[in-house]
Amino acid sequence: MTIRYRTMQRIPFGHYGGLPLAIIASVLVGCQSAKNSYEPPPPPEVTVASPITKEVTPLMEENGMIEAVEEADVRARVQGFVESIEFRPGQQVKMGDVLFRIEKDQYQSIVNSAKATVDAAVASVEVAKAAVTRAEADALRTAQNLARERSMMEKQAGSQAQLDAAIAENDAAVAALKSAKANVQAAEAEQNRSEASLAQAELDLGYTEVKSPINGRISKTDVKMGNLVENGTKLATVVDHNAMFANFSVSDRKVLRMMEKARKKLRANEELSEPDWSSMQVYLKRETDESFGIEGVMDYVDQKGVDSATGTLGLRAVFENKHDKLFPGLFVSVRVPVGDPQEVMLLPEYAVLRDQRGQYCLVINDEQKVERADVTVSQVLSGWSVIESGVTLESTVVIDGQQRARPGIEVSATTETLQLSDDALMRGFTDDATSDSQSADAKPDETGADSADADDSGANDSDQEN
Repeated sequence: MTIRYRTMQRIPFGHYGGLPLAIIASVLVGCQSAKNSYEPPPPPEVTVASPITKEVTPLMEENGMIEAVEEADVRARVQGFVESIEFRPGQQVKMGDVLFRIEKDQYQSIVNSAKATVDAAVASVEVAKAAVTRAEADALRTAQNLARERSMMEKQAGSQAQLDAAIAENDAAVAALKSAKANVQAAEAEQNRSEASLAQAELDLGYTEVKSPINGRISKTDVKMGNLVENGTKLATVVDHNAMFANFSVSDRKVLRMMEKARKKLRANEELSEPDWSSMQVYLKRETDESFGIEGVMDYVDQKGVDSATGTLGLRAVFENKHDKLFPGLFVSVRVPVGDPQEVMLLPEYAVLRDQRGQYCLVINDEQKVERADVTVSQVLSGWSVIESGVTLESTVVIDGQQRARPGIEVSATTETLQLSDDALMRGFTDDATSDSQSADAKPDETGADSADADDSGANDSDQEN
C-alpha cells in the first residue's frame, strides 16, 4: 500500500498584486486613530410642583341605594276583561291619564238599574209625603171637632157619646199622622240607600278606566288585551323620576360627629329649637362618575335609633333628578360633610408612590438631583393626598415623569403650580389639578428603575464597544 503525502505550496507575494494599496494604507491608518469618546445622555425631563394648603372639611363617605320619592302601583279596581292599553312602556304619564280600559257593559247596566231604583225611591218618598199631608189635614179636622164637642159639653149642650167619638177619631188621626211621617222616613232611607248603590255603581263604572295615580314614567305591563283581571290585580308601576331618595347607613361613631355638627349650628342659630338635619348638604356619585357632582340634602334620620345588630343608623337624603341620572335600585356613593374645616397640606394622589418601605415622593434638591422623601398620608380625598409629614410647602415634588427619575440622578425639571378649589374637594372634581400628569405615571419606581437600568445598560454597551 503506497501512502502519498501532499504538501502545501507557498503562494508568491505577487499573487496579491490586485489588492489596492490605498485600502491597505487606510486600514493601517485607522488602527492608529484615537478611541471613540462617550457622551452621556441629557438629563431626563420631569414636571415638579410644590404642595398646596387648603381648608378641608372632614367628609363621611358611605354606600347607598337609590329609591324613588314617589312610586305607585297601577291596579285594577274592578273585575273584567281588558279592552285596550293606552300607553307605551316607559312613557311619561300624568296623574289622571287613562292607562287601561276594562269592559264596562256590565257596569253600565248596573248603573242604569241603580238609577231606576233611585227614581222609584224618589217617587216613594213623594207618595209618603203626600200621605203625611193628608194625615195632617185629618188630624187637624178631628182636633177641631174634638174641641167643639168639649165646648158643647161645658155648656151642657152636647152628649158624652159624641165627645167620646170625637176623642177616638182624633186619636186615630194623630196615629195615622205619625205612621205617615214614619213612612216618609223609611222612603227617604230607601232613597239614600239606592243613591248610595248608584254612586257605587258609577264608581265601579269609572274604575273600568284605569288611570295613573301620580305623574311619572310607566313600566311595562304583563297584561295583554283580552285578559281577565281581578279587583287588585297589579297592571303596571308609575315612578316619578323628578326626585330620588338615597338610603344609607353610618356607624354610631360617625353619628356622634354629625350630631356634634348639628348642635353647633343649633347654638349658633337661636331660632332653631332642635338640630336641623335637613340643612346638611349631601353629595352623591354613581359608580361610573369621577366626582360627587349631584347635590342634595339630608331628609330623614331613622327614629328607631342605632340598630343594635349592626351598630349603624339609617339615614336618607333627597336629590333632584332633572336629567334622569338616578333610578331606583342604583348603588351609589354618598358623601356628607362632618366636622369643622381644617387646613391641610395636599399633593395630587399620583405624586405619592409606594413600595415595600411604604409611601414616598420624589423630590428635587438644590443640585437638581432626585431624592426620596418618605411621607405620611392621612387620607386620600377626591384624588388628593393629605400629607401629614415628609415634605414641606417649599419642597419640589416630582408630579410627572416619575418613571424617568431615580434617586441620585440629575434631572431637568419644569415647574408647575397646583390649583384646587374648595368645591373640587367637596364634590371630588380633579380638573383643577395639573391635568397632564396621569395616574399611569404614579407607579412605584420599578418602572423608573427599569428605564434607568436600560440607560445604564446602553452606556455599558457603549463602553464595551469602545
